[in-house]
Amino acid sequence: MTDDWRAIVIERLSSARMSPYMERCGGNRKEALNLYIWHAGLTAAVQTVLGITEVVLRNAIDCQLQIWNRNHIPGASSWLLQEPAAPLRSLTSLKRRDALRRAINQASSRSTNHRRYGQVVTHDDVLSQIMFGMWRDLLPNHLPGANPELAQNVNRTRLWNEALRNAFPHIEDEDGAITFWRVAHLHRLRNRVSHVEPLLDVNVKHQIQEAFDLVASIDPAIADWLTGVSRVGAELAKKPR
Repeated sequence: MTDDWRAIVIERLSSARMSPYMERCGGNRKEALNLYIWHAGLTAAVQTVLGITEVVLRNAIDCQLQIWNRNHIPGASSWLLQEPAAPLRSLTSLKRRDALRRAINQASSRSTNHRRYGQVVTHDDVLSQIMFGMWRDLLPNHLPGANPELAQNVNRTRLWNEALRNAFPHIEDEDGAITFWRVAHLHRLRNRVSHVEPLLDVNVKHQIQEAFDLVASIDPAIADWLTGVSRVGAELAKKPR
């Protein structure tokens, strides 16, 4: 078999998608395809860690928001199914409604043999539809140039002090900067992975360590488990030379 089949594979994958791999391998098709397959395995391993991290993060934040909201609205059962107290209401309004709409649409499309066919949308249904970016946008804003006196940023800081800091009991993070940047970096990495963007120039080891550290700040036992099941290190070690 000649090298022509590799050219066909690369063409079918698209030259645009394969360009970073071809450039990295000096135009060698065999090496580029090997690098591409290795990268696919790395991406899958990264996605697994990020997926688990997101679930742990959202559950920790949700728990504290439920407590905080009940303290401000006695008897409130859900900050997602009903309008929550201020300033959580304004900080989440659009994204909360979008998540509720997606949860309702998903529930209405369940087949008759689905185990939850005909059941009403629950708090957890809506929670599962919240995008990663909203958790970042609830944390104190530490972006360069962020105006701390802006109403939204004042509200984010208030929510951190009154509720969200309690979601991360295993870290000293007075102003929320460490947690904000960990979540921001992981959100950006998740977007890259979701859009199948190459991670060839990304320090994956460092960024995955941020995921482990974020989870450890929530619960060290979960972090120990996650580091143990992660395949990222093994995939990095298999990188073609």
